[in-house]
Amino acid sequence: MPINRLLASATLGVSLLIAIAAGPSVAGATPRPSVAAPPSFPNAPSAQQGARWLASQLTSGGFVASSTPGQPDLVATANTVLALASAGVDLPAANAALVYLETHINQYVTVSGSDGPGQLSILILDAHALGIDPRSFGGSDLVARLLATEQLSGPNAGLFGIQDASFDGAFRQGLSLAALAAAGVTGQTLADAWLTGQQCPDGGWTSLITLLNPCSGDPASFSGPDTNSTALAIQGLEAQHALDPTHAASALAFLGGGQDSDGGWSFFPNTVTTPGSTDPDSTALVVQALVALGQSPLASQFAKGSSTPVSSLLGFQIGSGAGSGAFFFTGSTTPNLLATYQAVPALAGVAIPLVANSGGKGYWLASSDGGIFNYGNAAFLGSHGSSPLNKPIVGLAATPDGKGYWLAASDGGIFNYGNALFAGSHGGSPLNKPIVGMAATPDGMGYWLVASDGGIFAYGDAAFQGSHGGSPLNKPIVGMAATPSGLGYWLVASDGGIFAYGDAVFQGSHGGSPLNKPVVGLAATPDGMGYWLAASDGGIFAYGDAAFLGSHGGSPLNKPVVGIGATPSGLGYWLVASDGGILNYGDAIFAGSHGSSPLNNPIVGIASTSTLAGT
Repeated sequence: MPINRLLASATLGVSLLIAIAAGPSVAGATPRPSVAAPPSFPNAPSAQQGARWLASQLTSGGFVASSTPGQPDLVATANTVLALASAGVDLPAANAALVYLETHINQYVTVSGSDGPGQLSILILDAHALGIDPRSFGGSDLVARLLATEQLSGPNAGLFGIQDASFDGAFRQGLSLAALAAAGVTGQTLADAWLTGQQCPDGGWTSLITLLNPCSGDPASFSGPDTNSTALAIQGLEAQHALDPTHAASALAFLGGGQDSDGGWSFFPNTVTTPGSTDPDSTALVVQALVALGQSPLASQFAKGSSTPVSSLLGFQIGSGAGSGAFFFTGSTTPNLLATYQAVPALAGVAIPLVANSGGKGYWLASSDGGIFNYGNAAFLGSHGSSPLNKPIVGLAATPDGKGYWLAASDGGIFNYGNALFAGSHGGSPLNKPIVGMAATPDGMGYWLVASDGGIFAYGDAAFQGSHGGSPLNKPIVGMAATPSGLGYWLVASDGGIFAYGDAVFQGSHGGSPLNKPVVGLAATPDGMGYWLAASDGGIFAYGDAAFLGSHGGSPLNKPVVGIGATPSGLGYWLVASDGGILNYGDAIFAGSHGSSPLNNPIVGIASTSTLAGT
């Protein structure tokens, strides 16, 4: 199969989620930066950084501009909507882009004179992600239009679309099945059977099994099963609950066997004769397929030495400069739209179909006796309320997936619930000053405790990066927050003074400036480039890229504020008072409070669930 066969896919609309333009190994590929810390998954900060760059590419008209001045890139616009929704970033911009697409439906979906099933599918997935009815989208029933493209007879009975399927058959079929599942249309027996029947003996899928592209095709000749068709076939069949265990195991074996030495994937599977050159799009699609199969890309079976699929994908992200947050493509170091809008949903840990991450959806409150109060999608996983304590609880932290939490007592005692790992405590050991707060590492495998003199105690994989213990302080430390990498942290004092360690960037402080009431807590933005301070009267002080979204300063309170929690999107925060009252700002939803209800002991802290958990 000649290389222009792959490139021609863009004309036929395969560049729905990616442009199938990668071939076998590319000699002398551009070196990629190493990832400083073991990556977590889902990786909310990196997904959100990429999404913010994508949002910056949307014009005031609601579209991504093409290389032709004044013209829209509808493919990039449609896929940017899905990426923003997956990361929960700038959903107003995503909705504005969807409105633009509503007015340009036919311009986008028409392929070779007929409705393109892949394009219709992306619009359905966009609408579903943002809570819009795809059956009434810009005056059009997208679901009916997609179903009308299905071939009902002939050799390709069950295939969606009459366009030449040799370029994108399995890919667009997977998208179509996922989109129909999003719209509640399941039981697509003929369509499921067509796609299942295309699976090759080695577990992979070709774009379409033909004489030019057989299952036995040679990757060096741009033929045979590929990772992209396989990833979309898996997601579509899984969305329809039509991938049986035998076919799923075979598909997983194909992906595992074709992985590159750096932990990523290229378009064709890696072999001895055709070693792969990892690209971000293929890697991202495979990560999404693994998620659909219930697998973690951080599992040992996908590790290549110290590299994983996640670290490989993160190696394509631009860390600084004008393109910060964007992803580049193999052989380049410039921001690439396609690479970015595919990488973002993968790092957000979602397969298609997906629902928009719309900010914080739940939170826990902890009282000084260890009682736990859960709201929204925060699950109750246990508490220490009504059990004896040597010292009162002073801090609370949640695991990254929102399926566990820790409580910290003032003597350094630790109590863990759900999947929160006990990695050690300071209970029973002498302290110069009491513990006042805690923070967890990004992978949930460790935590820090901080004392009022700025002393730091690190457990599990939490690295000690320095402390203020033994040094003079104008006012005592009252809280801490960790950086997204887990390689740094900030401490905050009651006068608003900030102390930064490791890779935590000092963005300013309120130390030395007058305060109406003392600062009681600190929360960091998802990218670690800013933070908020909260005072006991509800006053908010924002630094770096932390947006000021409102405060309660100057307004009456029944009880003082004792803590602050940020939403995973970085576009909102909650304040909690000692009576359990909740004040919410930005995209932080009000999911309930304990204000006006009796408490045995006062509330001392708050922790939020991850936007990327349970979506």
